[in-house]
Amino acid sequence: MKLQLLILLALLLFTKLIFHKQMQAQICDDWKSQSASYVITGSTPPDPSAYTWEEKGNKIQGVHLCVLNAEVIPVYIQQNNNYINFTSRFGPSTAHLYMLQLEVNVNDNGYSQIYSGSAKQDIVWYTSSSHFPELGEYDLKVRVVFFDGSIRFRQYKVKVIPSSQNLYKDNVGNTLRKWQGNDPSGLNAIVFSEGFDAYNTNPQEMYYSVAADMVECFRNNGYDVFLLDNYFGTQDIRNNAAVFASAVRYISTLYGEELIVAGGVSMGGIISRYAMAKAEYENDPLPVHTFIAIDSPHQGAVISEPLQNFKKENEEGDEFAKHALSNAAAKQLLVYNTYDPGGSIHNSFYQDLNTMNGDGYPHLTRNIGVSFSTDEPNPNSGGWYKITYHTGPLNGIIKTFDLTAAEMQAGSWLPKDLTSMSPIIKQASYWWFQLLVPGITPLYYLAIEFERFTDPAYIPYYSALDIRNGNSLFDVCIETESTTYHDVLPADILEKIVNEVILTDVYFQHTYVMGNWDLRGRKIVAGKNVTSLITQGDVIVQPTGRLNMLASEIVSLRDGFITERGAEVNIVVDPDLYFECNTKDSPEEALSPALSGSYTAEKNDVQEVIIINKKHLGEQEVLLYPNPANSMVNIFIPENFSIPLIVEVYNMYSEKLMHEVIHSVEDASFNIAHLESGSYIVKITDGRRTHIRKLLKL
Repeated sequence: MKLQLLILLALLLFTKLIFHKQMQAQICDDWKSQSASYVITGSTPPDPSAYTWEEKGNKIQGVHLCVLNAEVIPVYIQQNNNYINFTSRFGPSTAHLYMLQLEVNVNDNGYSQIYSGSAKQDIVWYTSSSHFPELGEYDLKVRVVFFDGSIRFRQYKVKVIPSSQNLYKDNVGNTLRKWQGNDPSGLNAIVFSEGFDAYNTNPQEMYYSVAADMVECFRNNGYDVFLLDNYFGTQDIRNNAAVFASAVRYISTLYGEELIVAGGVSMGGIISRYAMAKAEYENDPLPVHTFIAIDSPHQGAVISEPLQNFKKENEEGDEFAKHALSNAAAKQLLVYNTYDPGGSIHNSFYQDLNTMNGDGYPHLTRNIGVSFSTDEPNPNSGGWYKITYHTGPLNGIIKTFDLTAAEMQAGSWLPKDLTSMSPIIKQASYWWFQLLVPGITPLYYLAIEFERFTDPAYIPYYSALDIRNGNSLFDVCIETESTTYHDVLPADILEKIVNEVILTDVYFQHTYVMGNWDLRGRKIVAGKNVTSLITQGDVIVQPTGRLNMLASEIVSLRDGFITERGAEVNIVVDPDLYFECNTKDSPEEALSPALSGSYTAEKNDVQEVIIINKKHLGEQEVLLYPNPANSMVNIFIPENFSIPLIVEVYNMYSEKLMHEVIHSVEDASFNIAHLESGSYIVKITDGRRTHIRKLLKL
């Protein structure tokens, strides 16, 4: 009889599990754990073609919160677009403690019951959105009654962000969320890859919240922002780079195969860099015009060697805790990893990356590197961290750590949450005792205390900007005025980042313009073959089309730029162009100042116009145009340069291929028809000053 009851109970639990999974799939296509007691490991292919993307009609955000964890954690949800599921699982389908009752208390307004009944391992709060109606932060307290009679209280800091407009998912579970900009007809798209996420508990919503000012500034200036979440956040970076490459191509197709902006934060910068460098190395470059890496470890990240070794010794047998360091991505990124003390995995990965294209970077893009630190050494010293392991009623292991030399160098500081929260101190040891001896509380159970006194360097300054032999490999470097934490976007560089991305070179081809379109950049080039990164074809502005082009330096309309009768093209070249993040100007308002050129087409025609604000360029730097080019390349010479000029062209292996002398401003050009297609470096000097430019040969 007992056996029959056990079988019946097992069948009921299995049926409940299947029903629960089906129910979850019906109400939400995107469940993410923001608090977990277990980690799902695995890997996906390193081939971008293995991933296929599709838009999901149901874009509701699902949040899993494990009530076994005692830490007060932040929870990131979308406004009016979320379900919260409380779970007591120790694995994908296992739970040792079942919940009988659950109550919630928002902002200390009293507890309200959301479930009471038979034992459950998952309780979905279907009305969670209505309890957090406004953007901002809420305090959430939870009271749980378990089937063994024990009662636990949990607390969360709920942070509400704007709702996304679209959800996209691939065939293995990776997801993209799009937050749409204020210009629905625009062509501006940015995709950011997530960073290191040991337990897959950092969803897109967390990255939006941390970088909210930057994301919202892009959106207010007409950009659609896509955030990518990897299903296996700690797998080999090469595999997640393949996911990123597939996502970039998919997003580009959504925008008529236009070039987009791509990059990432922290490890996301390495993922995106690897994806773009490899695609270009294999002669199939991604459709990206600007690459941006935000405080990313291009030469590795630093975490205290003594602390890592201590954790390894004391977490032996705890696979969940070990996973934070014992995973492929951590071994690749950390300069020292206690589970790869010789550094063979780290060195092998960076050697693989850096050998592609000669330096490990895409050369067909404008590359922007961002550091959250200055080049000043860390002013902190001495002891910075203490751990106390309570393993019995009368004893404990206390260990204090001093800053090492690596942690005292210039670099952004280690986030505090990496040292303030335990990797689930399995208080199951206490709960298991209650299961065996109901009603009796043991005198002690495993507990760990943390105390942090000061801040160590985490992403070295030289690593974030990839400085080698005193020079950065980035085309543009942005750094803060004062060092901050790795997970805090410095306010003083916000507008610098936004303007460097918006005011870049824009190439426009293979497009029919219908309705109102806006292009903005430092240089705008339009025609049927102005870049090899996207499909060749005419730009045709149709009778109902209005194309606004706003540039800070030059607008070049080349062969294949066609305006049909009634089409309108507005061209602005404004040397003082600058986008502020505290203004909400629409694209139409942004086009109002200093109209440099405007026409309405009266017949089918091809416009070949170059507009250059010479005063602005004269005050700035040397300009090569057209770029990309097939044969002749013109040089715009600033007024403060003297003649003659020496022009030298190098390949990416630093081999000199051309040497020209320019004797007059009128003859300031050179011919590259004999060069092979690819990227080149052009060095221009007048004997007193030297300018270096990147040139693409079509």
